[in-house]
Amino acid sequence: MSYTTSSTHAESDSPIENRPVPIHQKPGARQFVKFCIVGFSSTIINFAVVNGLHYKAHFQVWPSVIYGFLLSCVNGFIWNRQWTFKQSRSNSVATQSVRFVAVNIVGLVLNCSIVAILIALYESSKGSVVNTHHFIAMFESIAASQHKFDVPKLVLNGALLVATGVVVFWNFFANRLWTFKHKKKAA
Repeated sequence: MSYTTSSTHAESDSPIENRPVPIHQKPGARQFVKFCIVGFSSTIINFAVVNGLHYKAHFQVWPSVIYGFLLSCVNGFIWNRQWTFKQSRSNSVATQSVRFVAVNIVGLVLNCSIVAILIALYESSKGSVVNTHHFIAMFESIAASQHKFDVPKLVLNGALLVATGVVVFWNFFANRLWTFKHKKKAA
């Protein structure tokens, strides 16, 4: 006696193209993960430079944050061009680098502003309530690099972490949609 099995009509009725694509297989999601990996290495560079310049070399907060951000951007450009957005390497490196700098200038302003705001909030709330006049004076002092105090490490690094968390989304979308936009070849 021979038994044969046949596939049912229902099994062959589900075409592959109707299946949802898992998130890890979507190109945008994969790029974002790569961008975050590159961003993590840039964040390590940023934190190391900021902490080294502020706590070891006794730079003011503002220049420390700017130098750290700029060095981490160089790292980010190199790795994002070579790995995250590698399909766009055929585009002009000069154009991409100018666009990358423009995107990162906005990111730098966001980053420095968030750090200065959070440090000023911390300093102006030492009496448990934020004093608006003290906050504004502290923000101006930090922005002008005129303050003469060391920011507690937890406060500075917490502010950097919050700023990084905000700026990563701006940087990813601006770089993906403008800096490293892949030019499709004409048919």
